[in-house]
Amino acid sequence: MRKLSNKINWIKPTNEKFDYTNFSKQKRSIVFAQLCFIGAISALIQGAYDLRDGLPVVMAIDVFIAAILFLGFYLNYKGKSHFAKLLIFISINISLFLFAAIVPKGAGIYFLFFPLIIFYFVSYGYEQRIYAFSFTFLSLILNGILLITDFQPLGSINLHPSSLSTSFMINILLSFILMSLGILFTINLNHIGEQLLIKKHAETETLTKEVQHKNQSLEKTNKELDRFVYSTSHDLKSPLASILGLLNLAKLEKDPVSKSIAQYLDMMEERVNNLSGFINDILDYSRNARKEIELSNVNISELVNEVFLTNRFLINADKIDLNAQIEINEVLLLDKTRVFRVLHNLISNAIKYSDLTKNKPCVTVSAKIEHNKLVIVVRDNGIGIADEHKDKVFEMFFRGTEMADGSGLGLYIAQEMVLKMDGAMEFESKIYEGSIFTVKIPLAKKVA
Repeated sequence: MRKLSNKINWIKPTNEKFDYTNFSKQKRSIVFAQLCFIGAISALIQGAYDLRDGLPVVMAIDVFIAAILFLGFYLNYKGKSHFAKLLIFISINISLFLFAAIVPKGAGIYFLFFPLIIFYFVSYGYEQRIYAFSFTFLSLILNGILLITDFQPLGSINLHPSSLSTSFMINILLSFILMSLGILFTINLNHIGEQLLIKKHAETETLTKEVQHKNQSLEKTNKELDRFVYSTSHDLKSPLASILGLLNLAKLEKDPVSKSIAQYLDMMEERVNNLSGFINDILDYSRNARKEIELSNVNISELVNEVFLTNRFLINADKIDLNAQIEINEVLLLDKTRVFRVLHNLISNAIKYSDLTKNKPCVTVSAKIEHNKLVIVVRDNGIGIADEHKDKVFEMFFRGTEMADGSGLGLYIAQEMVLKMDGAMEFESKIYEGSIFTVKIPLAKKVA
């Protein structure tokens, strides 16, 4: 008995955290079970009343209706809710129609069609509303036939209850109970939905405050980190600059030094330059993350030449042919600093990984405008990139060859800067043949 009571229990969430969609489906199934249970009990009571009145045929119809309702209750209990609804709603419509056709209209059997209509929409959710509308249309058609015509599908059978007014009151009362049940279900379901919305709103406000607090803490941490990076970089660059100055002075000394000492000085200078480049990479990364886009008028030809000049002192740069093929005559509105750093990193990489065994080592930079985008292509005939390294090229600190002496940040920072400008960077490469890096940056507008 307790199991049965639990299955027809009225709508009540069992815990605070639940899926509202599944909850709604479950409760619709439960209220359908309530309809079946109450309807079956009512049909049996009505059958006993009809048997007392000496109407065994009507009593048999009552028992048939009760049996169908109990069958629907059982199928719903077993999880076959959709089939149970189809069986019950089709059977009840036909049974009510046949029942109402053999008793006087004054018995009020047709009233029972109206709570049925309410339960169609209670039993079916929004996704299955077509079933609710279809059954509503069926009930209205059958009810209209009963009220407007004297159609008798069972022929001349015509039964008269002993007390027409009593039957009328029973049917009115039953209709009222069932309609109240359906309306109360809808009210309770809406109330639960409103409570959930209020609760979610309160949780959202709490989360919003937490996020704001964390954002403020994060912003403070970022500012402190920026100051730390700037201060540390400045403190490191100053002694490095002094070391470079001392190395240059040592090379300018009039007293001759041994070949090995000169070699040591060159190696020291190279290491200092590497460390200085790493510090610059860290600064570039920090600036790119915190600085917004700053647009200015840029002449691409002049910018490329400036990058060439910046890289002229790299090792072996004098042995590589640097070419520019710029197809842009107008000045563009771009973030000059970021475009410069992207070009610098790509060109310096192409120089570092050049193949000096080839007849004409070269790096070619081309630029044009396509579909309101600046398209820059850096092409070289260097050592190329092995296939197993291609998916890691833009990773932080990745160096794909033993020849690499940099920080492994160059391409990573270049891509981050391109992304910051809402652009994209891609590459093609074949080992021992060379690489092609293509950068596409959207243009805000062209400046004459």
